[in-house]
Amino acid sequence: MFDEYCGYVYAICANKLKGCGTSEDTDECLSDTFAAVFRYLESNTDTDGDLKGLIGTIAKRTAIGYFRRLSHKNDTTVSIESESIGELSSDIRVDESAELSALRESVFDCVKSLSEPDSSIIVYFYYYGMKTKQIAELVGLSDTAVQKRLSRSRKKLRELLSAAGITGEGFQ
Repeated sequence: MFDEYCGYVYAICANKLKGCGTSEDTDECLSDTFAAVFRYLESNTDTDGDLKGLIGTIAKRTAIGYFRRLSHKNDTTVSIESESIGELSSDIRVDESAELSALRESVFDCVKSLSEPDSSIIVYFYYYGMKTKQIAELVGLSDTAVQKRLSRSRKKLRELLSAAGITGEGFQ
């Protein structure tokens, strides 16, 4: 089970801990997620439904707990009386930010619609900047197979993005 869902759980943990945790925190969250899954499956032998959904839910909840602990530890809030309040950017364009957020969500939806392990390979390569050898170890394929799947996935993704009306400049 670990080998099959490791990439999926890692992507969830890393996404939730982005900006507040280290790679060690992500690895620890991954381990704690699988420990929680095994504990759940031991105590609930009559589980009906999708195992991937169950694992995803546990991963999301575990990562949110980690995020709360880490952000509380980092104490990232700023007091209104703080002298550094003037350093906050006031030239943020809300409309551009909202459009960029919608664009990212649409692109991620297209990536998620790819089959496994193709979607994981795309996320590892472009989002986490991993090398194909590292990805090969995570997904259990050879380096050459990962390179080939990456090439094919790019072509599929281009078609999906085009069908969704997304170009190099954003939405059409």
